[in-house]
Amino acid sequence: MNNSKKINLLLVQSVLWGAIFFSSLALVYHIRWFIPFLMDNSSGVVPGQQMPFIWFVVQICNNIIFVFVSALLIRLVRKYQETGFFDSDSLQAFDGVIISCMLLALLSTVQIIANNYYEVHSDQWNSIIGISNLLFRSFTKLLIFQQPQTMYFLLAVILWAVKQFVTKALVIKSENESFV
Repeated sequence: MNNSKKINLLLVQSVLWGAIFFSSLALVYHIRWFIPFLMDNSSGVVPGQQMPFIWFVVQICNNIIFVFVSALLIRLVRKYQETGFFDSDSLQAFDGVIISCMLLALLSTVQIIANNYYEVHSDQWNSIIGISNLLFRSFTKLLIFQQPQTMYFLLAVILWAVKQFVTKALVIKSENESFV
């Protein structure tokens, strides 16, 4: 492996270790303030217009996911450094990251809807047409225009496509090895 590839992989690993460090730090921070919130309902660190319980749970879960994904990606980079290609263990890492992207999107969606519940107008959901209209309006206004969640879904789709490529490459590799 040449020096530029080594430097690039070292840079990637440094960024991933930084993500683990800062996500762990944020996890400790949020848990540290979540406990007093549970005990005496003090929510001094929660940004305005947020539901404190939902905000704390989403922040804690997000940081756990960030640590998990960073650890998976470090394992993936190390495996690539050792062998120079992806293997069947890499597919599990891709699955973990894809599922994590979907979970991050779901958690963000829950937080957005909880914090903007007044926008849903649930008291007006009295007919099928009213329900469909308000559901579509709420979905587009909150999740597409106001705070788009499409990036997590796009990243999951891109990783799924890469996983399909790696799967096909592994099949071809195993066929070539069995032929030789």
